[in-house]
Amino acid sequence: MINLQEVVDRLPLPVIISDEKSILYANEEAKKIGFSPKDVVGREKLVIDNKVYKLISIKFSKYILTVAVDYTEEQKNLDSLRVYEKFFKSGKDFFFILDEKGRFVDVNQTYEVVGYNREELIGKTTRIIAFEDQIEMLRENFKKVLKGESVRFTFKAKTAKGETKYIEVLEWPRVVGGKIIGGEGVARDITDRFILQQQLEKTNQALKILTEVNQQIFKEKDEYALLQKVWSILKNYGIKSAIWIKKQGKLVEAVPNILECTAFEDPRFRYGICKCKNSKSKSLIIPFTHAGKLLGVLALCSVGELDENEMRVFLQLGEDIGLGIEHYNAELDRKIMSDIIYENLRHFENLADKLRNPLAIALGYLEIKDEVGIEKVLDEIKNQLERMMKTIEELRSQEMTTFLITKREESS
Repeated sequence: MINLQEVVDRLPLPVIISDEKSILYANEEAKKIGFSPKDVVGREKLVIDNKVYKLISIKFSKYILTVAVDYTEEQKNLDSLRVYEKFFKSGKDFFFILDEKGRFVDVNQTYEVVGYNREELIGKTTRIIAFEDQIEMLRENFKKVLKGESVRFTFKAKTAKGETKYIEVLEWPRVVGGKIIGGEGVARDITDRFILQQQLEKTNQALKILTEVNQQIFKEKDEYALLQKVWSILKNYGIKSAIWIKKQGKLVEAVPNILECTAFEDPRFRYGICKCKNSKSKSLIIPFTHAGKLLGVLALCSVGELDENEMRVFLQLGEDIGLGIEHYNAELDRKIMSDIIYENLRHFENLADKLRNPLAIALGYLEIKDEVGIEKVLDEIKNQLERMMKTIEELRSQEMTTFLITKREESS
């Protein structure tokens, strides 16, 4: 015959029989925990030694049978759920829950960041808040979530008014009963930070261009080689450009103008829509200047949006290139003057020989005047003086040529 008390004593669950004042019976598990009458009478839940017990009580006449079930893990999950729910509802970030097809199941009040009402989002996919070129990225990330991965990414969101916002997303699988039934996550508006980061990156790129160009100044053989290098550097950064240099008072192409740009017609530093037929967005026109002189022009064609920091860097670029062009011009002037001086010295040496010869002849006739007669001597001296005058005129001509070349170089 089964001994019922022995069976109950061995149950792994705490079992208590009590009346309203005292515990009449407690099995081994109940004794280990140490229940008291006030713990079980009229209670549904009990916490002892950091453990939570759910109490199930049945009343028989004047006795109460109570079974205690360890509810600690369930309570922790419930507490976590409540914290999560509070976090979900009151969080400053945009919390969302998606079903297996990527449709919004629930969102918190911060959905206003995209400008839609809650009712407009529920049941719709994330396509509603994305530009067309972002949809494939959203789709690929959601596929990863459905495979059990957590993903983090930034995408360009479209608000209800069609405005652009940059949203950073952290998304993870939504699991119920061990099965992935969708995704959930948090999204944050990082538009200001994203734009600032882009501005810093663009300014940094402009500084890199400035540095690379400055490294070439004074290294190339002439100004044309320098400007060709500038064009190549800009091309490496994805910037289309046209470059002109001032020669003999006119701006001429320094590199092939494949863009058919006409920006040189107004060589002021300016930023805006270009009149060129191939222009697609704003362009930046940069004059090359040094000591107030215009030495050339650089056009950054359809360069897009630029901020003040970038334009300041490119203005400095124009001044630095202007210094480089002036350096090459000065080097050319020095070479020309050096060649002129050398040529003059060589020519003066020839002229000295030409003067020395008729002078020697004239002096020789003076020594033999008694032998050949004074009239013969005077005729020869006249002839030699005429030769000397021709040589002096030649010297004068060379002097004028040097003077004119020097003035021309100074004016250019």
